[in-house]
Amino acid sequence: MSVHRNAPLGGIRAAMSNYDIDVDTLKQEHIYFLDTRIVPLVSGKRARIWLQGSASSTGTDAHNMALSRRRAENVARYLEGRGVQGRQIQIDAVGEGLATLTPAENSDDRAVAILAAPLFDPPPPPAPRPPQRTPTAKSFRLRLVGGIGAGARIIAVDRLYFEIWDPEHKISSIYEYTGGGIGQSVKSVSATMKGPWNDFKTTGPLAVNEFHGAARFTTAGAGSYTLNYLNMMQMPRGTATMPNPLSISTGFTVGIGASTTVGGMALMSTGPFAED
Repeated sequence: MSVHRNAPLGGIRAAMSNYDIDVDTLKQEHIYFLDTRIVPLVSGKRARIWLQGSASSTGTDAHNMALSRRRAENVARYLEGRGVQGRQIQIDAVGEGLATLTPAENSDDRAVAILAAPLFDPPPPPAPRPPQRTPTAKSFRLRLVGGIGAGARIIAVDRLYFEIWDPEHKISSIYEYTGGGIGQSVKSVSATMKGPWNDFKTTGPLAVNEFHGAARFTTAGAGSYTLNYLNMMQMPRGTATMPNPLSISTGFTVGIGASTTVGGMALMSTGPFAED
């Protein structure tokens, strides 16, 4: 009987040797080893046993192969009688394939090798991180980052970019406003540069990325003399801006005209922001 140090974690690797010549039945020393070391490790637990029977080099190859398999099968049968499940056991036989040539009868060759090991469950995957919620506030600042308005006869189209900033939490969101409506312009295309910050409040707490939805934008004037109103008509949870609509100052406008368009605010991005 020999127990090897090289074994899986929590398992046993051993060789139950010294079978009698041409005999496949267990010896008392084998039974004691199985009862004290193997059965407690695997019975009623998630574990596996690998059995490999072997034989010495005397006799024919076919005889020794059958003998080595019977040795392993008898071990398996004994373990099943001690409560080990058959599905936990894997049987193999090598006959005289691993036997020493000299001497022809070596007690170490007449054996059943055993590898018994618990089956460890893989570690559970890390718990999914809860989605980080954007903090809410009731005081914000808004500015027009830039935009283009176009008109043909009395048809007006606006594409504007707004930034809404939550100074308390130092986070801002960029929105694209696209709308169509009626208007009149001296030039067919007008452009508006980045404008100043405009302070406003909301009737209830909102996150800086919750201002998307239906909106109306009204503007009139030219250069730095323009009147602009933004009405965000689809505020969540029944909230509204104060004032409503927002009267906002924009940047310098290239072109002269007036228009009212209805469209939507689409959220483009959200991220940390400190005042520039």
